[in-house]
Amino acid sequence: MSIAEQSAKRPASLQVYLEEEAQSATKHEFWDGEIIAMAGGSPAHNKIANSVGTAIDSALDKNHKDCAVFSSDQQVYIPKYNRCVYPDCTVVCGEEELSGNTMLLNPLLIIEVLSESTKQYDSTDKFEAYRSIPSFKEYVLVWQTIPKVQSWYKEDDQLWRISSAFGLDKTLPLYSLGCELALIDIYKRVKSLGEQDHPQAF
Repeated sequence: MSIAEQSAKRPASLQVYLEEEAQSATKHEFWDGEIIAMAGGSPAHNKIANSVGTAIDSALDKNHKDCAVFSSDQQVYIPKYNRCVYPDCTVVCGEEELSGNTMLLNPLLIIEVLSESTKQYDSTDKFEAYRSIPSFKEYVLVWQTIPKVQSWYKEDDQLWRISSAFGLDKTLPLYSLGCELALIDIYKRVKSLGEQDHPQAF
């Protein structure tokens, strides 16, 4: 039975999902029994995601941080919600903890590149799910069409610090890593951006 047939006919177990996903040519997320097909990202989305990972990796090297950057091929498991997802970029400091040999359990920083179809979910329900992960300290959202980045940093259990940067000459502090992210590095591969003097809300 294919992963699509499994999703259509009955709820799947996490184990069935992992076995099918390992053989699938396309990515799917697992939402507590539901298998959800993921749409492919646009060229701009993929360029930005790659540039974010590269920029963070370079900053980590400069600061001699014992951390690793993972691309959108890396699964993250959220035990409280029994959900397996593929963030656009994930950072783990120290030794990574895995479930099922493939799913990260201890992300420190997660970055999502927004698209029209996912921006509401990424900024609400998905963020709520990520917040249930004990190791999770910082969440960054990156706009595709304008040079805008926003972050939430967990200062304590009841307090998240919100930061934002708009414009190619700006930088965003990554408090969880003790470094900064320059927007020019994020958007350097994107040839056309929208109006740079009108930040967009969600």
